[in-house]
Amino acid sequence: NILLVFHYSKKSGKTQRQTAVLYRRRKNSAGIFAYPWVGRGRSAGANSDFRRKQRKDSGIFAITELSSDGNVILKVTKDGKSRYLGGRRNSTEPVDVWYQTLGQIEESAMFFFGGIGNPLYIKKIIENNKTNNMSVIIYEPSKEIFFTILESIDLTEILESNVDCIFVVEEVTGIKINDVIKKMISVIMLEHVRTIILPNYNRIFSKEMLSFAKDICRQCDVCAAAINTQVCFSNVYAMNMFANAPFLLDAYKTKQLTEVIPRDMPAIVVAAGPSLNKNIDELKRAKGKAFIIAVDTAIKPLLKKGIIPDMFAIVDGKKPIELVQNEEVKKIPLLTSISASHDVLEYHTGMKFFYNEGDIYINSMFFMNGKILEPLACGGSVATAAFALAFMVGINTVILVGQDLALTGNKTHADGTFEEKMEEIDTSNCIMVPGNVDDKVPTRMDFKLYLDWYNEYIKECIEYRNDFRVINATEGGAKIENTEIMSLKEAIDKECVKEVSIQERLSTLKPVLNKEERQRALEFLKKTPEHYGQMKEDALSINQLYHQLDKICSKDKMRLKSYENILKKIKKLTNKIENDSIYYEPIKETLALANYVVQSEIFDGKDSLKEEGKEIARQGIIYTDMVRQCAELFEEYTTETVGKAK
Repeated sequence: NILLVFHYSKKSGKTQRQTAVLYRRRKNSAGIFAYPWVGRGRSAGANSDFRRKQRKDSGIFAITELSSDGNVILKVTKDGKSRYLGGRRNSTEPVDVWYQTLGQIEESAMFFFGGIGNPLYIKKIIENNKTNNMSVIIYEPSKEIFFTILESIDLTEILESNVDCIFVVEEVTGIKINDVIKKMISVIMLEHVRTIILPNYNRIFSKEMLSFAKDICRQCDVCAAAINTQVCFSNVYAMNMFANAPFLLDAYKTKQLTEVIPRDMPAIVVAAGPSLNKNIDELKRAKGKAFIIAVDTAIKPLLKKGIIPDMFAIVDGKKPIELVQNEEVKKIPLLTSISASHDVLEYHTGMKFFYNEGDIYINSMFFMNGKILEPLACGGSVATAAFALAFMVGINTVILVGQDLALTGNKTHADGTFEEKMEEIDTSNCIMVPGNVDDKVPTRMDFKLYLDWYNEYIKECIEYRNDFRVINATEGGAKIENTEIMSLKEAIDKECVKEVSIQERLSTLKPVLNKEERQRALEFLKKTPEHYGQMKEDALSINQLYHQLDKICSKDKMRLKSYENILKKIKKLTNKIENDSIYYEPIKETLALANYVVQSEIFDGKDSLKEEGKEIARQGIIYTDMVRQCAELFEEYTTETVGKAK
């Protein structure tokens, strides 16, 4: 891969061509193609007048100088103020001191560098790396600094190391640093992330560096929330999925709503924030003039006021049935997930609309019939799922009601949800965020995550559909970016002008599966217990092999051949279980915490093959025993659920 570099020579009046290796294409462990840019063999004084003018015109002027100890350093001028990105007298000592402050660096560390203006910091990390597991992601907000580095400093030492390097220069690559952050920081890498802002970048690029650091923190919070949620619901996820799977035989999918819901009438998403008590009565006027979607906790307050929503939503696997126990609720169309509380779904008798949560087991019921179940950007809460549905349907205007995302009035929910009169709580130690009515309002971490999701998602929705509008008629709570703030009365007066019977339109829809497809899916469900019976036996066999491995590694003289043979047998049987992903995935989800611990420990190396083997055996014995027990439990449970589907 070659970059052709053209220079115009003032002296000769001719264009001269030079070539330089621009990048090499490497795929790292996260599946991202790294494009490390390389500067080779050009002197510190190689900047042309043309390049200098370009940089000056862009507001950044970067030149190179030599420090007293002979290293190339950058001097950057922005808004008439100049700063150095490396020490003028001694450029290496500050780097050495900084490195000592890092303490012990994990073999699988993932470094996020803010800036490339002083590559000595990156080189220091790389030269002390002894493994192939480390990753370095470098975000450079200025293409002028980036190209100056390419012209003046040889980066091949960085790029020819055994470390995955990803350079992100948004103006050059068109790739956003936040997209890279989201891809690189996963649950299993969470504990290995380190963030470094190079000297003076926080002054020259204060806005960019703050955003960079916030994006990393946000993704770490998302991953932490994901594992906490997964662990929290791991004991009910599979149980709900298997118990709810038979409902899919006669169910509907969210995509069908695009066929019947008018796009020129607003959707009103009713959440159960404390501010709902202020304007709930106004919703009576919107009935029949808007597509009203209520969250599960808002159902009772609405029905108490005589307001029956067009649809209600539930996605929580542990939602108590008491929230929706009402005869009128049974017939209201339901937006739900396959892992939602089975008690609620069983209680409900009306139309059920499902979306794709990525469950291979569930998707197989549709794939075998040549159909798909479309996903929904649910955002982690029932209210965000309802909002995403409104956008997916194609509705142009969405009105938010009761979407406080804050502890308005020191309460978590509106009166009449969990209790007739919700009690006030202490909010003195809560996070403070900008409010719709008040300057600042208190919120808690989960609400803040949903607020961040709304801010990001609404922005993307508007970029995708320029005519998309969101009106925040909550009349309290946290401020959501890119929304129009109105009272609910004003929003209804302006937007709810077209009368449509949503229920009549929904009644024209037919279940996703026809008679033949339903029978095919039914047969698939009924065979589930057999698969878990076989998986139970395979897990037991693998467990016994791990015990044999432990014995081999416990002997004074370990036989390498025996060690290798056992590992081959383990790998073969393990592949058999894991390749049967339709049935293995629910086990993985159920053993979320154990799976997380095993995955996060794969980077912890041992000093000898013997010790490594014993550790492999220890983890393998524990995990396969849990897989066996889980498969045995599922064999029994699926016999009583999907095994008895009709």
